[in-house]
Amino acid sequence: MKNFGIVAVALFFVQCLADGNDPVTCGSSIKLLHDPSDHNLHSHAIAYGSGSGQHSVTAHGAKDDQQSLWIVKEGHGEDVCEVGTGVRCGDTIQLQHVATAKNLHSHHFKSPISNNQEVSGFGEDGRGDSGDNWEVLCSGKKNFWERGAKIQLKHSATGKFLHANSKMKFDTRNCGQQCPIMDQLEVCAVSPTKSPNTYWRTGQGVYFPPLTTTGHSVDDEL
Repeated sequence: MKNFGIVAVALFFVQCLADGNDPVTCGSSIKLLHDPSDHNLHSHAIAYGSGSGQHSVTAHGAKDDQQSLWIVKEGHGEDVCEVGTGVRCGDTIQLQHVATAKNLHSHHFKSPISNNQEVSGFGEDGRGDSGDNWEVLCSGKKNFWERGAKIQLKHSATGKFLHANSKMKFDTRNCGQQCPIMDQLEVCAVSPTKSPNTYWRTGQGVYFPPLTTTGHSVDDEL
């Protein structure tokens, strides 16, 4: 919890630096917003009651939600991505949940509401497997994943796209009277599509300045 508090304080001071056009960089802690609903990609130490039984991943509507920060890092089995390195379109990455240290993961279990492919939090202290790998697909002809730009995340192992839908919400009918994730949206993975529900964009976060070709951050050279 101490590390999370440090990240939260840093977020307060540097969220204004999350300007468009600059690339998303490895090591940064970001909020990922579902573009149509404006909900944050979210996780917590609450297990699915079906499917894999791993940590559930949802989309959360609260703007001040502190369980929606994810660390950008290289994909499982990929070369180490140095802190401050810009993520290129087409790169394979992992997203590690700050509060639980689980990785954004998918596999062939069914999601609880829509029966699409389940998305979960998996691994220990950021150590997972190839099911944690996601390919960054950018919109338009861009070289880098830009802050605030719409992207899709394609699950490398299954080819499915990260997806949420405002109509697929946890409520008393599908989750019970004491549902711990009431009113949050199901996050799942679906077959390749251009549906708006598969588009995401970065929000506030702790962004490391991009490195220049000399290996120094832009700030180092000002």
